[in-house]
Amino acid sequence: MNHNKRQFLEASLAYEKMARKETEVTLQETSRALQNKNQELESAKTKIIKLVNEKQIELDNLFRSIIDPYILMDLFGNVIKMNKAAEDFFGLSQKKKSFNVMTTVYEEDIEYTHDAFQEFLETGSFRNFQARLYNSRKELKWVDINCNLIYNSDGKPHLAQGIIRDITEQKKQQEYFNEQKKQLDAIIENSSLGIVLTEDGKILKTNKAFQNFLRYTEEELLELSVADISIKEDKEKSYELMRKLDNGEINSFSIVKKYKAKNDKIFRAKTNVSLVKNNKNKDYQVAVIEDFTKEYKNQSLLKALNHLMSSIMGKTNIKEIAWELAAIPANLLQFENATIYLLDSKTKNIECVAAYRTKKKYSLNFTIADEILKSGKSQIINNVLADERYENDQKTHASEIFIPIIDKGVTIGFISSKNTAKSFFTKKHLKTLETIANLAATQLQSAMNLRLLMETDKTNKTLVRNLKISNKELNDFAQVVSHDLKSPLRSMNALINWIKDENETSPNAIIEEYINLLFKQVDKMDHLINGILKYAKIDQVKSAKRKTSLKVLIPELIDTIYVPEHVTITIPSRLPFIKMDKFRLHQLFQNLIDNAIKYSNKERGIVILDAIERKTCWEFSISDNGPGIPEQYHDKIFKIFQTLGDEHSSTGVGLSIVKKIIDLLGGKIWLRSKEDEGTTIYFTLPK
Repeated sequence: MNHNKRQFLEASLAYEKMARKETEVTLQETSRALQNKNQELESAKTKIIKLVNEKQIELDNLFRSIIDPYILMDLFGNVIKMNKAAEDFFGLSQKKKSFNVMTTVYEEDIEYTHDAFQEFLETGSFRNFQARLYNSRKELKWVDINCNLIYNSDGKPHLAQGIIRDITEQKKQQEYFNEQKKQLDAIIENSSLGIVLTEDGKILKTNKAFQNFLRYTEEELLELSVADISIKEDKEKSYELMRKLDNGEINSFSIVKKYKAKNDKIFRAKTNVSLVKNNKNKDYQVAVIEDFTKEYKNQSLLKALNHLMSSIMGKTNIKEIAWELAAIPANLLQFENATIYLLDSKTKNIECVAAYRTKKKYSLNFTIADEILKSGKSQIINNVLADERYENDQKTHASEIFIPIIDKGVTIGFISSKNTAKSFFTKKHLKTLETIANLAATQLQSAMNLRLLMETDKTNKTLVRNLKISNKELNDFAQVVSHDLKSPLRSMNALINWIKDENETSPNAIIEEYINLLFKQVDKMDHLINGILKYAKIDQVKSAKRKTSLKVLIPELIDTIYVPEHVTITIPSRLPFIKMDKFRLHQLFQNLIDNAIKYSNKERGIVILDAIERKTCWEFSISDNGPGIPEQYHDKIFKIFQTLGDEHSSTGVGLSIVKKIIDLLGGKIWLRSKEDEGTTIYFTLPK
């Protein structure tokens, strides 16, 4: 090897060693840098994990805190996750059972729900979508759904989430409101009374009855004012009353005035006008017009109404009410028989509750019965033998009449009467029975509701809760009595007074007798309403307990009671102090003493009070020498609305008030009595 070549190889080797050392230094520096980066990455990773965990906890807390049902699902409707509210709503746990939301949709809503879901997948969200869903208990629920899509990192739909709000009760309330409005509109439109809505004398709306009264169409009346259809001689008085109404001096008024009909005939009517304000505080006037030109109802109908009012008022037993109702056509209208049928709201079966003079061989025609219940319209069958709806074994009579019993637009039963003569029943019979059925419908429905309530109460396991509900219903009922019953009662009293005045122009002794009987029944109804109000408010009155001297209290209250001259009241010389509510003590003794006086039917009436001190209580007794009470009725008289015999002045509330007061005070009450031997009522009050 020559010298130059050797030098070249040595130089190359030296350069290679130097380059290797530089490379090793570079590698060491790079390794240290990588190690530092790795440590930084590990630290960042730890921070990210901690942050993710914190965010996950926040999301979980948010998930649990959502009050409404929340579900997370895939794009096919399969539920992936749901909160506790959703589990409760659907009646299952997602951990135990998965499901697809489309399987819960009500069958009638499936098609449009599917279309809405497809639209949702395209748009990414929908708001306030409403549908019906089933839960695992097969309960049908109305829901309002707000939903949106969840997108992945590529911007593609990945999942869907939604909030479900249960609006079942809201829907029911809206349906109830719509139904009530529909019924109210139907009542107004089909009322026999004319109804007019006006503003500053301008006619805004009228019903058919008013249009028929004046022979104008609704459109024609809208072009007229009240002045256009009024008689000049009535305008001055009407304007003065309207001025007082508009100024707030009166809330309503009643006037008998004349109207000009389209055919120039004079229409005389009683007009009741009331002021109505809308939510914008705008004044409208509502006028109810009653036709005074029609003939009064015939004597038989007056007698029937009076008898029905007196016989069913306050009764709560369905069969007792139905029996009284069946007796009217049979006795008053000389029908051969009468039967009352009611529809069981639960089973939908037709139940015969009263059959007056009905022979066993007469059977119910269910074909016609179904027609009556569905249509709510009366029917007269003049010839049963020629009617194809009757089977051969049903043709045991010649004619028949069916009258529906309707309460608040719902047919709850019907009256049926059969006759051995063809074409016996007339339109007059039909109208009379319809009036009687309408009068008894509310009482029958109330009795049916009461029976249903009693049956429900037997199966109710939470007695305290039921007691609170019953008290609230009683209080609400008291308000209904005060407002909804007293108002028509006053109208009835005014109407009877008007009939009485009209009868004086052409006196009729029989009508006068019936009018007087109606007055008595109206007065009795007024006392009954007051008694119900007192009964409902007994446990609401709260006053301090203090020692009350019965020796002072009883003589004071006797001074406020009417005591006939033939009645003597004996009070013991020794009467205790009672530490109780003075108001309830006054009510208690007043009702008992008044009851004893009322039934003192002997020539010399005797009422005796007594008091005996027992170990833990005082035992009181109030005796009379009246007609006495048969043993089988001893418990009945303490129940509300229960009376014995035909006592016209009794409402059946007085002794029920006594029983309720004694129960509230922690005492007991009982009686001893025999027919024609007087009655002694005992009760205790704790010391």
